[in-house]
Amino acid sequence: MQDQMIPVARIELERPARRPSLARKLASVALMGAAVGGGAWAWGRGYRPAWLRGDEKARFELVEVDRGDITQYVVEFGTVESASDAVVKCQVEALVGLVGGTNSSGTSKSGSGGTAGQTSTQAATPAPAAVTKSATSSTSKSSTGTAAKSGTSSTSGSSATSTTSASTSSSASGKPTIRSFSYTVTKYSPLKRTTATSKTGTNGSGGRSGGGGGRGGGGGFEEKPGSTRIISILAEGTAVKKGDVVCELDSAAFRDELKAQQIRWLQAKSYVEQAAATLAVNEITLREYRDGILPQDLHQVRQYIQTCEIDRDRAAKNLEWSQGVQAKGLRASSQVRADELAVQQADFVLSEAKGMLERLEKYTGPKILKSLEAKLASIRTDKLAQDASFALEDERLKRLEKNIAACTLRAPSDGVVVYVNQTNGWGRVESYIQEGTTVRQDQPIFQLPDPKRMRIKARINETKVAALRTGQSCQVRVDAYPERPLQGKVLDVTAISSPVNGPFSDVRVYFALISMDDAFADLRPGLSAEVTFLNDRRSDVERIPLASVRRLGGESFVAIPEPTPADAEQDRPPYRWQKVDLGLSDADYIEVVSGLDAGDRIIADPSSLDVPTLAPTAPQVAASSAD
Repeated sequence: MQDQMIPVARIELERPARRPSLARKLASVALMGAAVGGGAWAWGRGYRPAWLRGDEKARFELVEVDRGDITQYVVEFGTVESASDAVVKCQVEALVGLVGGTNSSGTSKSGSGGTAGQTSTQAATPAPAAVTKSATSSTSKSSTGTAAKSGTSSTSGSSATSTTSASTSSSASGKPTIRSFSYTVTKYSPLKRTTATSKTGTNGSGGRSGGGGGRGGGGGFEEKPGSTRIISILAEGTAVKKGDVVCELDSAAFRDELKAQQIRWLQAKSYVEQAAATLAVNEITLREYRDGILPQDLHQVRQYIQTCEIDRDRAAKNLEWSQGVQAKGLRASSQVRADELAVQQADFVLSEAKGMLERLEKYTGPKILKSLEAKLASIRTDKLAQDASFALEDERLKRLEKNIAACTLRAPSDGVVVYVNQTNGWGRVESYIQEGTTVRQDQPIFQLPDPKRMRIKARINETKVAALRTGQSCQVRVDAYPERPLQGKVLDVTAISSPVNGPFSDVRVYFALISMDDAFADLRPGLSAEVTFLNDRRSDVERIPLASVRRLGGESFVAIPEPTPADAEQDRPPYRWQKVDLGLSDADYIEVVSGLDAGDRIIADPSSLDVPTLAPTAPQVAASSAD
């Protein structure tokens, strides 16, 4: 076979370019540095190319001073909240110690009520004529001796019954029994103590009060007085009607205390009734002695005196007759002597009877009356104390019933349940509202915002709070509904500021409450909103754009373009700085008070121009040197 030729691709080799030498590189760098340095020196000396000098004015954008309105706004942010104050708080009170005056056992330390009542009732009753043996025997012996000496017959008082029956009526043969002389007024003892010292640490008697037991919320700490636990609560966001049960608090301890309090209430009521009965009995006793016993005793003593006077007259006449008969020799001297002794005995008995009357009128009667009146006053005082004690027990009973009712929290109006969690100064939630959480007295638990009555709570920086005032109109734009702006009005601005980021922050804010006239039902608490307040307004004033103003050293300047004549110096710029006085400003324009007129043209953005030169300040000369 004839050999076949295989074509081979042609490979061409490229010659590498010649690298520049080091000397040539150094020369190029030196030329570039010289060009840049020369250009900078010429620009600093004010040299400008002809093409640049001739068209500098044309490349400036100019604006004209016009007339118009300037409206200044203050923009802040806030949140939507309920305008209705439907906040439900824990109304469980702290019940520390006993209120009604009984001790922990419910009994009186001064003696049982029944014994005291019986003693006082018996003491109010006048003692009988023969109460004790000594009084009976002395009375009997005295009357017996008197009767024997007077020559009358009498029996010895061997028993209380015979003495009493023999002395119930006054007779001429013996001395009457005066009940006032044996009348005894016993000392009154109060029914019970009206104050008590709590010794136990149980609920309602000192140590711990409120509902919820010893520990609550799972926190492992002892509850403080006036605290209780949440048993059940509706989920947050639940729509409720007026009167619906939203939250249940633990009322077990209050119900236990209510049972004990009902017993104390009944005891206090029985003491009041017993004191009233004792008072009525002693009032009758006082009237009985004053209007019955004492007048009767006085009457008996006076009758006894009359009887003694009759006996004395009879004895005197008998003595006179005996002496006359003796003078005739018909009567013995011993009989006359006996008649003389009978007269002396009658005088003694009469004197004793008059002494009894004086003692009864001046001493015994008034003393017994004063004792009865003092006892009656003591009973009245005790009754007042029992009434006050019962009033305290009744008040405590009502408070316990009120606390039990307060453990059931109902919705005061229609709305949506929102928990009121407790936050600290840093804004961190420390206590969440949930089942098992311990809540204290007057702590807000939940609120019911009404979607138809909402307001804005705006945070106002301390630098802008001076621009707000009550009744000021504003515009509200809710972030969730930006296409539905609302009109609002400032209701109130807080007088005390709050830190922004905790208590150690230097920035302070105030809160403004803003009402919304045309609020819609879709608004919900917690939505973010932007609030624009109208601060001030100027109508038909000269104004310029904010970008055309340059400030230096507390003064304001604008750049006014000027044509450059042909013979002008090369370093003269084609503009001049004009000092102006400015007024109110808004987001785009600022008011010109002086320095410019309507129709003047100024450079729109002078930020790239040279800094204006401030006029030197004239030195102040002291008044003393001028003199």
